[in-house]
Amino acid sequence: WYQTQLPNNIIKIIIEEVNDINDSNFQDSLVNTKPGGSKEAEIRKSKNCWIMSPHWINGFLWNYIMKANRENFLYDVSHIQYEQIQCTRYNQGDYYNWHTDQDIRTIFKPEEEVRKLSFSLQLSDKDEYVGGDLEFTDVDKKIFSAPRDRGCLIIFDSRTIHRVSQVEFGIRESLVGWVVGPRWK
Repeated sequence: WYQTQLPNNIIKIIIEEVNDINDSNFQDSLVNTKPGGSKEAEIRKSKNCWIMSPHWINGFLWNYIMKANRENFLYDVSHIQYEQIQCTRYNQGDYYNWHTDQDIRTIFKPEEEVRKLSFSLQLSDKDEYVGGDLEFTDVDKKIFSAPRDRGCLIIFDSRTIHRVSQVEFGIRESLVGWVVGPRWK
């Protein structure tokens, strides 16, 4: 992770720009929808909207993503998936259960892009909410919590098992996305 040292006024500008998106643009997050469009609430309960790639925050994030890739992963990556970043809002009672952002079992065609890196930029101040921790687990089932500092950017391998624990009080907001590249060789 990187403590980006984004000044609070810049974080506030990001939040204001996101909030300028009409609240009706924040939709219930859909994951593993069943035929007929019903949501699978056991997996995720939150709201999100999308920020298009021309937005200035994408360039800022891309700089850190490429730095992290050079220093830690050395993956063959090309761009942020969908050319969009997701703004996610977790209200009291919301969560995202254990999951990975990419599973090799879901890739069937050699030309398919693969999610290789996932990222989350913390927008909420750590004192604005209780619960809502971004957590990771390892093969021994040990749980690690990501830093909650406003402006902290967490970048991780998309195959890593992670979750956002249930928000007990307040609102947790973050920008999340996935960096893709060609299929693993």
